[in-house]
Amino acid sequence: MRNLGSFALLVALLVATTSCAQDKSGHEPAAGLSEQRLILSEGYSQLYTDAGHLDLARLVLYVKIESQEFNDVITEIGRFGGELEKDLKRIASEYPGVRIDLDPLPEMEKRKRLAVGWDRAFQFAPFSGRSRVEYERTMLISMFNALNHESHLCQVMAAEEPDPGLKKFLLASEKRFRELSELALNLLNREHFRNDTHPAAKP
Repeated sequence: MRNLGSFALLVALLVATTSCAQDKSGHEPAAGLSEQRLILSEGYSQLYTDAGHLDLARLVLYVKIESQEFNDVITEIGRFGGELEKDLKRIASEYPGVRIDLDPLPEMEKRKRLAVGWDRAFQFAPFSGRSRVEYERTMLISMFNALNHESHLCQVMAAEEPDPGLKKFLLASEKRFRELSELALNLLNREHFRNDTHPAAKP
């Protein structure tokens, strides 16, 4: 186990990130956007927020001692989250019709996500008593579900996006999310599932 200071930092950042996502009242409404671009901008805003959360995933590596394979997978996921966050900032500055500062989630959904974030943070706490294996399995399942969610978000956005350049970006992001979800699932199959039934899993 690593020190409580690392865990405190992780919890603080998780809560701060969720709180920032909740309070965007200072931004001007998305005036001047067509219905299609408003819907897409809600998607880009959600993708931007989620990319930031994935970037923070690397912080869990400072909470407990983990296996090298787990470290590699989480590092790769976090790295892509950081890259995607930067790409979306660039896109929002280059395309007037793209907003990444909208807040499309209902209030109860935001509160639910905050509660889940707190619960998950304490599951990874040094004093939680979870074994390394249980900790890694829980984290990998969470990452797989998140990455699967993001790949489908990119898929439906790409189907709606009329701009060829942005459509290409979304399809490439979808592909990368799927690759990373397979990476997490392959490790789950090898190390944590008794019966490996996933056809894409590598021996």
